[in-house]
Amino acid sequence: MANAKQALEKEGWNLVSTTGGEHLRKTLEMCEELGFEVHLEEVEPEKCKGCIECFITGEETIYRVYTRTKKGQLQE
Repeated sequence: MANAKQALEKEGWNLVSTTGGEHLRKTLEMCEELGFEVHLEEVEPEKCKGCIECFITGEETIYRVYTRTKKGQLQE
């Protein structure tokens, strides 16, 4: 994961969330509304830190959500 994360960070991507299901949908909507590009990376549950019981119980796929400013937009 470290190498993939480092490669994404070099391209300007920032990890903003690890989530799934309905929360993933809401997170994507919010990021897109705010004008960010979004990149999703599917994550195997055993590679997640913290509690993942909700995802497993709900049989949800877990994703890491990365964002970056769209090209041509100014960063504040």
